[in-house]
Amino acid sequence: MDPAVVVSGFPGAEEFPGVSDAWHWSPVPGLDFAAVISEDRRHLFQVNARDSYDEGLIRALLVTARENSSRLLSGDALLTTIPGFRFPGRDFDVLAAARPGVHRYHEVQQPELQNVTWAVFPGYECEFAPPDRYSVEDARESFIRFLTPANLDRAPVPFLKVRYDNTVTKGGTDGPDGVLVKPETLYRELELLDGAPGSFVEFENFRGRVFRVDWDMDWILSGGAEGDGARRLRLDDLLAFAAKSMHV
Repeated sequence: MDPAVVVSGFPGAEEFPGVSDAWHWSPVPGLDFAAVISEDRRHLFQVNARDSYDEGLIRALLVTARENSSRLLSGDALLTTIPGFRFPGRDFDVLAAARPGVHRYHEVQQPELQNVTWAVFPGYECEFAPPDRYSVEDARESFIRFLTPANLDRAPVPFLKVRYDNTVTKGGTDGPDGVLVKPETLYRELELLDGAPGSFVEFENFRGRVFRVDWDMDWILSGGAEGDGARRLRLDDLLAFAAKSMHV
């Protein structure tokens, strides 16, 4: 199976302006696809855009992906990033790629093409944890629910894994690994510690730093690095610390 032959034969597929061995197609208004053949000509890097098509940004993504073919295709990381990606007028700082099995772009209609397609999209450093922090389920959930790669206008959604137990609300997580959440969930659970003795919230950022907050007549923060001692914080200060910790 030659991915170039398959993609160039898609209905409405046209050569992508200014990039060799690349194509653009749009099956319905507002939904655009673009793809480029890798350097080894056996793989495809594909960008999807829903109501956010930007030809210049997509061109930069396709070119950068092909230039970094060996890096994106080597190893078994579920989500891979290329630091230093920049495009004028945008705040993205990495190029990200999801391997087959994390994305499902061609899983139903073109299973052979699915197996050689890497989903490529712009991202932010704070959104991606070290590769060993992702199970297949985590990577899929992060890709679909949090990263929303087809929205090229999106703001960052930092990687955030939370484990908690609340003795008053009876809410909590199962198991030792925690769950992926959006920042709003963390803020809510921190607020709900108020007046709940024996309760705690642990949260992990994209660098793998883990913080713990316990309730004992106040919010008590600990963790993050060896030597960090526990300290009592007001809620406003704790929420500000939590927000900052997701980006540094």
